[in-house]
Amino acid sequence: MPGNAMVLENRSRNTSQNAEFPAEILAEQGVSRVLLVTCAHHTPRATRLLDTHGLEVVPVATDHEVLSRPKWRNLLPETSALDGGSRAIKEVVRRLVGR
Repeated sequence: MPGNAMVLENRSRNTSQNAEFPAEILAEQGVSRVLLVTCAHHTPRATRLLDTHGLEVVPVATDHEVLSRPKWRNLLPETSALDGGSRAIKEVVRRLVGR
């Protein structure tokens, strides 16, 4: 991979800035199409923010979950669901706030 195939940006502190600052760098380089590599639940918001800066986004989600267990186990609650619910709530709040 050529060294200029990736752009490093280290000023951003939230997703909104993480779309804005690289978009400025990429515009200077004449780049308008990017790969967005992020977690699946974050993809829609990050894609929308990059799109608002004129970038054509190709999303690549990295953390799809595949569960293989007996079907009866799907009826039992799991503590990991609390973590998933917490991440989902945070994502909704971030979308409402715009960051």
